[in-house]
Amino acid sequence: MNFASAACRVVRATSSAKLQSRIRTTAITQAQCIRANSTFVRDAPPHTSQSSASASTGFPQRNQDQRAAPPRPEQKDGEEEKEEKRLRNPRNEEIKHRYVRFVNPETGALEPPTPLGDILRRVNRKVEYLELVKEKPEPIVKIQQTKTMYNRSKAKKLVQATKRAPEEKEVQLTWGVGLGDLQFKLRKVRDELEDGNRVNLVIAPKKGQKLPSPAEQQSMVEETLRLLEDVAKERKDRAVQKNAVGLFLESTRTKRIVELRWAQGDTDSWEGLKTAENALRQGERVEAVFHLPPPPKKKAEDAEAVAVDPTVAQERLERTLERLSELGKEWKPRDVRKGVVVAHLEGIKPS
Repeated sequence: MNFASAACRVVRATSSAKLQSRIRTTAITQAQCIRANSTFVRDAPPHTSQSSASASTGFPQRNQDQRAAPPRPEQKDGEEEKEEKRLRNPRNEEIKHRYVRFVNPETGALEPPTPLGDILRRVNRKVEYLELVKEKPEPIVKIQQTKTMYNRSKAKKLVQATKRAPEEKEVQLTWGVGLGDLQFKLRKVRDELEDGNRVNLVIAPKKGQKLPSPAEQQSMVEETLRLLEDVAKERKDRAVQKNAVGLFLESTRTKRIVELRWAQGDTDSWEGLKTAENALRQGERVEAVFHLPPPPKKKAEDAEAVAVDPTVAQERLERTLERLSELGKEWKPRDVRKGVVVAHLEGIKPS
């Protein structure tokens, strides 16, 4: 009985040892397979290890160099500042002349030559600066308000508002329009072109209408272009599809924006008036932007402006527009804003 029990214990121990040995062998084999088919993080390229780390944590990982690197300052800021300083007029201590002539901001009159230092002491640096506006034949300086730059920016935006990009319109005609009625039907096209817009003119058949022959279609296309030749030209090739033709037209009337400023002195003129007159003589459209001077009782926001009675300014404006009407006509109502009047003029096309 004891012998049998001992034999059973030996058999069980042997079986257990074999089983453990088999488990260890299997585990080693599996580990070798895993190592053979895997890449350690230290052996993987940087992008692989980072992506693995990101996948395991759920957050993008950055190396220590990336975390420690401070943001690089933009080098363009300094260059742009230097360029702007180079292009603008000298200010304050940048003015190198010892004696200058000062423009009185209230009267607009030039004062006798004065030491630059004496004038600089009059300047409130918080809201003003001294600017050299003219160097020859003698240096002339003005006190400019820092608000002047804001006012100039507003005026520039006003001019940019008139420089709108040409719109693209689409007008459709049918082949059934007779040549006698064609000119009447093209009025909308002409209006858009005269306003400086582009027009896509599509001529197509109408349901239930007799289709003209190819020769008749070509004749209508040529007549259409002839009626619009004084205001339009084809900007790209025609689109020809089955029984339909597309004409892509753009205006031949160019538009010029001219800024006119009050000319000081006894002259009855404006700075920039000759440019507007020459453009109208060429048949161009002109956006004449008149910058009116401020009234005398109101302090001018722009230190360059000389105070003028509003009645005098309005009379000069009307006389100037009457003079320009000999070269063109106002085709659109004027835009009147604070201190600015925009007149829309159309020159007489030279024959």
